[in-house]
Amino acid sequence: MTTPLPPIDPERVAAAHRAVRGDDSIQFDFPWIAPEPDNSIPWLEAVGRAISAFFQRLGPFWEVVFWAMAALVVAMLVLSLWPPARAWLAGLRVREQADPEAAQWTPQASAARALLQEAETLAEAGRYDEAVRLLLHRSIEDIERWRSGLVHRSSTARDIAGSQALPGGARALFGRLVSLTERGLFARRPLAAADWTEARDAYRGFTL
Repeated sequence: MTTPLPPIDPERVAAAHRAVRGDDSIQFDFPWIAPEPDNSIPWLEAVGRAISAFFQRLGPFWEVVFWAMAALVVAMLVLSLWPPARAWLAGLRVREQADPEAAQWTPQASAARALLQEAETLAEAGRYDEAVRLLLHRSIEDIERWRSGLVHRSSTARDIAGSQALPGGARALFGRLVSLTERGLFARRPLAAADWTEARDAYRGFTL
């Protein structure tokens, strides 16, 4: 026959607990073990999970997307660092938006005659370089008035001469003026009367 256990006295249990807690030789707290803080950001983790799920759904198409983005970055760098590329793009926009009836650049006859007379005065004084540069610079101003936005601050005369926005005849004239001007500036010899005659006849043949 099993002997029943005596009833537990709550007071004795409480007294024993107090005695144990009051014993300084027993350590119950560990102050040097600090709980690690929770630095997680719920919304950021949710965004990360959404991006990860998006790329997982792309699967093999991710490589195509990557190279498309890389090509876009390269194109933006080329347009920002290479003026001829900007001129080419501007020419495309101009051709798309241009009115067919206004597609040709030709200076007004009266303005062309006045410019030729002014340049002729310089040429008669033997200042052929200045006469050719005058035709070139006035032509640039006239092109800017004709098609605002075609000439940029960073554009060189050669950039403008190569612009596809200029009609073929204007591009040929402008290229000849640029070539003569560069010859006078960089060939270490001033332009001669024959050079001026070439520039004058080209300008006159196109404008008058």
